[in-house]
Amino acid sequence: MDLHLNNLCNSEEMIWQMEIEPMMKQVDSIVGEVAAEINEQMGLENIKQIRLSSKEKEIKTREEPPNALRKDSWSSTKNLMVGFDEYLMQIVDQLTGDSSALEFISIVGMGGIGKSTLATHAYNDPYVVHHFDIRAWVTVSQSYNIRDIMSRILDSMNKSPKGNQLGLDVYQNLKGRRYLIVIDDIWDIKAWDDLKRMFPDDQTGSRIMLTTRIADVAAYASPSGALHQISLLNNDRSWELLRAKVFGDEPCPLDLQEIGKTIAQNCGGLPLSVLVIGGFLSKLEMTQEVWRSVAENVTSFVFSSDDRCSAMLRLSYNYLPQYLKACFLYTGIFPRNHEISVSKLTMMWVAEGFLGQAHGRSLEESAERCVEDLLDRSLILKSQNNSEGKIKAFKIHDVLFDFCIEEAKHEKFLKIIGSPAHLLSTSTVSERRLSIRVDVLFEHSRFNIDSMSTTSCVRSLVSLGRWPPSSDLFLRFKLLRVLHATEVAFSQFPCQVMELLNLRYMALCCNGDIPASITKLWNLQTLIMVPDFDLLGENYLPVEIWVMSHLRYVRCYGANFLDPTAAKFDIYRKHVVLEDLHTLSGLWNFEFTEEMLQRIPNIKNIDVFYDSRCLVENEWSYYQLENLGNLHQLKALKIFVIPDPSCSVNSKFTVHFPASLKTLTLGGVRIPWHELTIIGSLPHLEVLKLKDNACVGTEWEPNEVEFCQLKVLVLESLELEHWRAESDHFPSLQRLIIRWCYSLVEIPSGLGESMTLTTIGLDECEDSVWDSANEIKETQLSYGNDDFQVTNVYSAERHSKRMFFQAFRIMKDAPDDSESSQTDEDE
Repeated sequence: MDLHLNNLCNSEEMIWQMEIEPMMKQVDSIVGEVAAEINEQMGLENIKQIRLSSKEKEIKTREEPPNALRKDSWSSTKNLMVGFDEYLMQIVDQLTGDSSALEFISIVGMGGIGKSTLATHAYNDPYVVHHFDIRAWVTVSQSYNIRDIMSRILDSMNKSPKGNQLGLDVYQNLKGRRYLIVIDDIWDIKAWDDLKRMFPDDQTGSRIMLTTRIADVAAYASPSGALHQISLLNNDRSWELLRAKVFGDEPCPLDLQEIGKTIAQNCGGLPLSVLVIGGFLSKLEMTQEVWRSVAENVTSFVFSSDDRCSAMLRLSYNYLPQYLKACFLYTGIFPRNHEISVSKLTMMWVAEGFLGQAHGRSLEESAERCVEDLLDRSLILKSQNNSEGKIKAFKIHDVLFDFCIEEAKHEKFLKIIGSPAHLLSTSTVSERRLSIRVDVLFEHSRFNIDSMSTTSCVRSLVSLGRWPPSSDLFLRFKLLRVLHATEVAFSQFPCQVMELLNLRYMALCCNGDIPASITKLWNLQTLIMVPDFDLLGENYLPVEIWVMSHLRYVRCYGANFLDPTAAKFDIYRKHVVLEDLHTLSGLWNFEFTEEMLQRIPNIKNIDVFYDSRCLVENEWSYYQLENLGNLHQLKALKIFVIPDPSCSVNSKFTVHFPASLKTLTLGGVRIPWHELTIIGSLPHLEVLKLKDNACVGTEWEPNEVEFCQLKVLVLESLELEHWRAESDHFPSLQRLIIRWCYSLVEIPSGLGESMTLTTIGLDECEDSVWDSANEIKETQLSYGNDDFQVTNVYSAERHSKRMFFQAFRIMKDAPDDSESSQTDEDE
């Protein structure tokens, strides 16, 4: 059967290339000649009248999409347009606009968000119905047959095929007429390539509207067209939709309103969930007790009460390539509503071996592309961007999370451990991944590790709770590749880990030095060591780490790297180069000697802290920062001085920045403002963060030839009072963030003339700074920049965290952990 269908498709393709396309050209030529002749004889107005007459006499259109779309009663009620009114108005305007060119409108969003519903209402809008000569609706889906689609388009126009040349039939029936074609639920770029040549562009004002879950397909099909990314409903609109589904035009009883709003909120803004729950509630007893039980298990009720939900989500999952399925299921290793760090997750993917190294891409770049693919396919929700505009963290909608967990369980991909008792009862574990989520400490409690003797197939162990540490547990996982247990505080480095020779990713919380025996972990790619905050301080990495050739990422807070020239390596390891190492983070008083830098030629990110007392003793020249200029792959650099009230650093900050830098964060280095020229001249610098007395002085006036590529500027805890600048000084600036600059009088008004600025974020600034920001906003709005924002970037959590670490770094001489990441969210 499949072979027969393939032969039909191939035959259709050959017929198209050999016969139909030439015939179409002849049709175009004939129609053009006839149109020219009619135009001469009757004039343009008569041509319009001919079209209207043709519409009245010949063309009958369907008033609704095909039955396949209308079969779900919950998807055809007027209530479904709650939250979509604005989208609908925009789409109707685009469909009926004055442009005579063939235009494309794409509707993109996750399964169940209402794409087809929105398209249906636009398709059946009375004004749209009157506007077009021909309307046709076709649903493509994942498995499609091009001949079947052609037949359905003809059927939608009440036309019968005249032969085997269906594509030509479609083309001829559309030729010269104003048509609207809706291509619903398209998944594949190839599907669009197969369809698009059937649609003539005769400058008649025709439109093609697509719905898809995949952003790349929409962008490919209509690169210059209108794209509507459908957002989740807010809490108010979710409640409005739920109330309308349950009670129709009747009011909700007062005693159910509060719990009803909670149910709506727990649907996570997904219209599908709201409607399914609404339909379920409408059949139940209207009591607080019943509704409260639903509120506590919303997603469970969604799946149990309507199989269409899981079927709809499964479509998205089944369409993924195999490696992306593994990547998606792996997200279930984190708890519900957890904000998942992209950098952490992608390193785990790499360690698990999910990804092959694509030509011209590193493993990390391939992993980031996978995150973007999941986002484009509407399977994850972006929650944070980093300063470069890339996705830094994401969440998973509750409905998709439940589907992920169920599928992972079905595939024996992942096992979740919720308590010691749960683990004790586990005599056999066939899953290859364990997620331990015990979040309390049990006195005199210990895992029975003997019961875990059959768990040798486990590849990932991720602990997200503070369960009683027992390093002996690790010995039961000889094949472990990923070990993440930063919530479990070990008093010292657990040497039993050295027996896990297959480890590629290790993240632990412990104090003290790492032993030289770490070289046994010769496969290790990612090393993360988080100190226990009760004993925060400096620790040493063994010099032997320089021969661990597979290392890609090292983050060890307060870590002091020893000079490899002091080591007595054997002749074969003396000159090992860490070719794959791209990140060194959390370094402490790092000395950039030539020998060290020669071993990390491809380093891209460096994050280093200096003790102000050491700087008083040694001065900056001791740390040889001028050698940084030799790191030609370095993209992101952070240098932060930990202040000490008992001493003052007077040494001049001397550094040679590499031209490759894109992100630079400085804190406490005390550069005079007029010396920022060396930074402003960096040709590729896009993000600059100046924090905690990074610069000294009260006045700053940059030069016009500086900061040509700068997109993000963060000024935080500086003594700056007067800042004089025009838009020409920052020709590419998009986001300006100012925090805790209590002396600053105002933001330069000249920035209001900027053609690129989109956001000013402020926190704890003088009223005059807010006033100047709002004046800039008024100027931007007068230029038509309606998206310009002035926002309060205050975060109570971030502020309290900052205060906590400020106290700790004075008491314990500790680095500020909140500043330790190269991808901090400063917006």
